[in-house]
Amino acid sequence: MSPDDMTDAQRARRRHLLDTVIEMLGETSPDRMQMREVSERSGVALGTLYRYFPAKQHLLAAAMVAWNDILAERLAEERDSGRRRSAHGSVLERVVDLYTRQMKAFQRGPNFARLEVELQTSDDPYVRDTLDERSAANRKLLFELMEGVPAERARLASLSIGSTMLNSLVLWTTGRIGFPEALRNVQDVSRLVLEER
Repeated sequence: MSPDDMTDAQRARRRHLLDTVIEMLGETSPDRMQMREVSERSGVALGTLYRYFPAKQHLLAAAMVAWNDILAERLAEERDSGRRRSAHGSVLERVVDLYTRQMKAFQRGPNFARLEVELQTSDDPYVRDTLDERSAANRKLLFELMEGVPAERARLASLSIGSTMLNSLVLWTTGRIGFPEALRNVQDVSRLVLEER
């Protein structure tokens, strides 16, 4: 069921389910989460939960997008209020700040990092479409931060930094590198592709 086809009450119930999953991901890994437990914690009947999200991966993908939206809203509020010094810095400073904050959000919520890796490898059409919509929103924000950068260079920067971030999350969540190295990888590639020569 698409949120566009829902009543206000249904959208509120859907949002409550997603908030519950976000809260649960603060405590447990995505592979251990059970639909019955989400139903019990949210107070939403299991049958109703399945009407909104017919599969656990659909629920997790929607929760990942909701979590991403919370972070994006915080960043936008800070940028609009001018609270972040780097909000008005160079393109490189703004992009490094954005990706540093995203990586630190994953550090605070490592289950979201694990979920990101899991969802990125899903072949489920709903999950793919959901992540594609989120990626489009994230790219829009990134391209706004790269205003003035030629379109092809901005596209390659987005591709390079995003791929490095995903690779770094894979390596970090599987214990092959520590978080400081994962963060440094993302920052270094940002500088490599965006520094003026």
